[in-house]
Amino acid sequence: MVSGAGSIPVSVTPDGRIMERSEVVEYLKALSQHILIRMKLEEELEGLRSQLAEATKEEPEKQITAPEPDPPLKESYPILTLIVVPLGILFFLFSDYPAAQKAGGVAVITAALLFSLFRHRRANERAQREWEEQRAAWEKETERVRNLNSAVSTQDTPEVVSLKEQMGRTEDACERICTSMQGLEEQNVLAPGYREGVIPCVLYGFFLDGRANTLSEAINLFHEEMHRKNQEENQLRIQEEIRMHQDALMRQQNLNAARLSAQIEDAKNEIELQGMMNSLYTADMIRLLWKELR
Repeated sequence: MVSGAGSIPVSVTPDGRIMERSEVVEYLKALSQHILIRMKLEEELEGLRSQLAEATKEEPEKQITAPEPDPPLKESYPILTLIVVPLGILFFLFSDYPAAQKAGGVAVITAALLFSLFRHRRANERAQREWEEQRAAWEKETERVRNLNSAVSTQDTPEVVSLKEQMGRTEDACERICTSMQGLEEQNVLAPGYREGVIPCVLYGFFLDGRANTLSEAINLFHEEMHRKNQEENQLRIQEEIRMHQDALMRQQNLNAARLSAQIEDAKNEIELQGMMNSLYTADMIRLLWKELR
């Protein structure tokens, strides 16, 4: 919006207040600084928490890794074995072996199958148990790390005390910046949806680059940029799908060409073999006739 007197760009806030460009720029600058400082402090706090978790671990050498999100799938028993074993039993039953050998053979095959099924079941149960143990250990460690705080106790080592003191200072700084940031947001210069994440920093950048003079222009530019990025991502995704399809077609063509080449080579070998057989047959017939004539 541009005012009539002096053509000074002004912005209208969600609650109807009018702000000049310089006021909007100063507000976005302050809010952007708060956002960036908070992000830096949160990153530092996460690093200190990780160091503290490592320093207070009961078994420092033991590495606890995150489990797979889903339990392991139970592997099915090999279908070929389930087909071959009954056929083997039938073979023994209808063979000419003595009855004792038949019974012994059937017993051995059945016992081997049952033992194999038992081992297969145990392997699935062991995989499920290991996954559950890994998940329980990970949840326990995650809960322990979540409950870590900066309170110093008499049992803490000097390293742990130093980390907790740093964590306490960082938590205090983070709390102060969040309180100050909340005061800026409560001025209601931006609608709640445009206070999220780094959106204020993006809007501030539009003002610095001279691409926007009012909040409405900056917000419109933001939506245009988001739309353009979505289009670019969709275009890249489509190009990647086309490339993968072309690669699959190329691999199929190469496979077909290799198969055709093999078929041609086999046909040539058959022709050569047939020609050799024909020549040998002709030579044998000539020698046979020669013997008869003599």
